[in-house]
Amino acid sequence: MSNFLKKAMGLFVEFEPEENSDVRRPEEPSLSQKFPLSSSSGSAPARPPGPVALSVADMDKFEQHFSALFEKSNFPGPDYYEFWKMMETLEAHVKDENARMQAVYATLSIQGLTKNKLVESAAQYKQIIEKDRAEFEKAANDRAATEVDGRHQQLKDMEKKMADNAALIQQLTKEITEAQAKTEQLKAQMAEQEEKIVANRQGYQVACEAMVRKINTDIQKIETSL
Repeated sequence: MSNFLKKAMGLFVEFEPEENSDVRRPEEPSLSQKFPLSSSSGSAPARPPGPVALSVADMDKFEQHFSALFEKSNFPGPDYYEFWKMMETLEAHVKDENARMQAVYATLSIQGLTKNKLVESAAQYKQIIEKDRAEFEKAANDRAATEVDGRHQQLKDMEKKMADNAALIQQLTKEITEAQAKTEQLKAQMAEQEEKIVANRQGYQVACEAMVRKINTDIQKIETSL
């Protein structure tokens, strides 16, 4: 990752340490400097409500994005883009920033760079970043609508379905419990009725046999007595 982007993001993020890099190298610049395009008035940009942890891989991805954006939008002739690229290149050799700025400006002024063009082109690149930010936010919002909001509705539907099923299970459990009680009651009633039928059948058979014997006896008496 270049020193430029680290300085640019230093106010807003905290970097996750790389493996075997617990000690900062002496030549690594401080991360507390401002990003040159963050404010045209020199005032500190608005900070998010807390540091955002970004990995070195994420920062490399963002650096590649902005580098490609600047290269694609680079204006003819020397301007702010060439200025900060050369500033970054000379940083390891010229530590004093003011001296480095004077040296870079002197070199590019030979190619036609003026102070007004440097400031104007810086403002233009800032507008390019703002446009890119708006496009990024739109893409992020569109993705949120697709990936998050859609799943949010699915989550609500699933929660409702689970609640409905839970209520249905509760109702079915109640009905099963009642049915089990009714089943036991019906079994008891069936056993009771079966006992009554058996007893009544047996009683009938006894009475029937008695009546048949009585009739047979009477027939014999009639035949012998009359």
